[in-house]
Amino acid sequence: MENLVASIITGVTVSIIVGLLVWFKTKGFSFYDRYTVHSWLKSNTKDVPHESHVDTMTIAKGTGLPEIRAQRACMSSKKIYRYSRDKELWSVWRLEPQSIYDVLSKEEMLDGMRY
Repeated sequence: MENLVASIITGVTVSIIVGLLVWFKTKGFSFYDRYTVHSWLKSNTKDVPHESHVDTMTIAKGTGLPEIRAQRACMSSKKIYRYSRDKELWSVWRLEPQSIYDVLSKEEMLDGMRY
């Protein structure tokens, strides 16, 4: 009888330890992925029109992560903004892509409107 109780306690203890190890591994990969994606976005994008947002595939290729892990990292990070009007784009600078007209002066816009 004592042997059975010891076996059950050992089994439960081993299961808890394995579960905790798997949980820590998952959390570790998640943290690493978020850090990698954020660092890559910060160094490969700029807060200027047409350079502030990139798609998931570009992030995956740049970081070397699988596309699903790159997407999960972007979705779980509070520092990365998602823009999904036309297609899913990610940025560390702003929520919506900057318009080219935001950086033009009034004279430059009027010159562009003239034929």
